[in-house]
Amino acid sequence: MNVSNMMISININHTQRYVLGAFAVLAALVCCTFGYSLWQWRNDWILAHKEQTSAAIVKSDQTAVMIAAIPDEHLFGKAFTRLGEAPVTNLQLRVTGIVKVESEVYGSYSKAYISISGQPGKIYQVGDSLPYGVTVYAITPDAVILENDGRIEKLPLPREPLQFKPKPNEERM
Repeated sequence: MNVSNMMISININHTQRYVLGAFAVLAALVCCTFGYSLWQWRNDWILAHKEQTSAAIVKSDQTAVMIAAIPDEHLFGKAFTRLGEAPVTNLQLRVTGIVKVESEVYGSYSKAYISISGQPGKIYQVGDSLPYGVTVYAITPDAVILENDGRIEKLPLPREPLQFKPKPNEERM
């Protein structure tokens, strides 16, 4: 036997040992993962099939009462079915004009011209703050809806009634 033949057989033996070792480590990891999964499944099964105690039943009755009371509460504030039902505000504000734009691309992009205490009107949009702690809640074609200390109030656009004057009689020829 030559020395070179011995070197080749030694290298092959080391390579086989590395492959077998890597395989053994991988097999151990798979076995540990499988065992852990079975243990978790058993704990979940025990938890799911546990008998309910009477205290849990009493709590469910209390929960049912609380759930039944939800519709009577105003969780997100009191909503008006129509914004026109809101009471008219008595603040020193006056709407001088409304521009109502509905666009498919930009959505609703409306602005209102509001005069404060007889001053020249300024442009406001939904979400803007006005004096007196008031914010613009919505803009409709004929009013601005305000949120004043958590209450919804309406600031209507004043409309002058149209008056038609009779046409002066023209002399007929």
